[in-house]
Amino acid sequence: MRALSRRPDRTTRRRGILALVFATVVAVLAGGCTGAPETRSLTDQVADAPVGPDGLLDGKPYDGTTIRFLTCCATVPQFAALDQRTADFTERTGIRVEWSNIPYAAFLQKIVAESAIGGGTYDALIWPDAWGPSLKIGVQPLDEVMAAHGVTMDDFSGPFREAASAGAENSTYGMPIRGFSYNLFYRKDIYAKLGLEPPTTWAEYYRQLEIIKNGTPEHPVAGQFGRRNGQNLNTWLSMLWSNGGELLDENGAPAFDTPAGIEATEQYLQTIRAGYTPPESSNWGELESTQAFLNGDAATVFTWSWHLEDFVNPTKAAPELAENVGVAPMPAFPGHDEQSYAYTWLAGVLNTSHHQGAAWEYVKWMTNADTERRIALDKSDPATSTGITMHDSNMLDPEVNAVNNDLPELQYEALQSGRAIPMSLDWPRIMDVLAVAISNMANGADVRAQLTDAAHRIAELD
Repeated sequence: MRALSRRPDRTTRRRGILALVFATVVAVLAGGCTGAPETRSLTDQVADAPVGPDGLLDGKPYDGTTIRFLTCCATVPQFAALDQRTADFTERTGIRVEWSNIPYAAFLQKIVAESAIGGGTYDALIWPDAWGPSLKIGVQPLDEVMAAHGVTMDDFSGPFREAASAGAENSTYGMPIRGFSYNLFYRKDIYAKLGLEPPTTWAEYYRQLEIIKNGTPEHPVAGQFGRRNGQNLNTWLSMLWSNGGELLDENGAPAFDTPAGIEATEQYLQTIRAGYTPPESSNWGELESTQAFLNGDAATVFTWSWHLEDFVNPTKAAPELAENVGVAPMPAFPGHDEQSYAYTWLAGVLNTSHHQGAAWEYVKWMTNADTERRIALDKSDPATSTGITMHDSNMLDPEVNAVNNDLPELQYEALQSGRAIPMSLDWPRIMDVLAVAISNMANGADVRAQLTDAAHRIAELD
């Protein structure tokens, strides 16, 4: 099994940890047990200079400044491409940028130290959506400088905009830099042999799983029911939403232990209870399920859109998969629309940075549609080749799609009904309660009883 540390998306295994740490820090600061770090206003530090046609300030007002960029993932192709092209940014602005590449566990600690406790070592950073509600105590709100520099969220789909708000109404704390929809991937050769078409409803999909089970040696689906850090919630959330169910109501109270939630959960569990996924998948997460599909051992898998890059790569995927990858939207229940779970990474400016103006210039450049398009079109080096785009304009660009297996447009279509996780400080604890319940149900526990118990536990969180 190949190493996965180079992919930030794999870090969903631990994505709730930092939010929980931040929640603790917030409580400490609120309780007056320690002083808050010295912070500076981004608006006050932005140079008074005209904005050029590329969105950057003309006249090199920060010429000679060096900023440090806090990241865990410098070898991910998209980020490697940004790092490589930073020389163009430096030539344009005179700002030098030093990239970190901190191991993930240390990355968590470093973000806490920089944004919640203070330090001033780093200036710009990235983070995944789940951390936003806690992280916003340590990063700059961007609304005023966005307005001053003509930067808007208009070219981003709804889930990305929601993640950028970090749960604060009408506010932006980070610019979307990397994100994905959740999709159904399937083997086109197996579907053709069995006379199947991509399903539009969950009932149709489960009928297909039975046909595949009886007609091929491959597992009908590579599921992920392991509880670790909520990975067994990815498909479940899409099924819940696509049955008209909600995780939380408008007051933040549990809302999933309803007839719609029970029906969606029982359907989800049929995957493992009917033997469509291997018994060992009761402990699988994203790593194991995608690896099974990558190896050619499964006919279908639900996972993030970026995996298409690996699934069609003949140096990584089994030949029978690489030549026959199909992608479809998530199915839905009758009378409801499909719902894709969307996942987002953001880029922002640290409160404690001494070079916030220069850091904002770099965040603008990294998340600019033209920068993104240039990277998506460049296939000269596998180490920097990626089809991940965040801007609607790039996801709908025929030229971008032509060199990226139509991944951008597929993602755009899924994102139009996509949803983000709740932007809540309580999400790490909610996630843990639900992950345990799903795991228990995958191992035979009663659905109604587990959902009712999980709802009670979440309602009692303080």
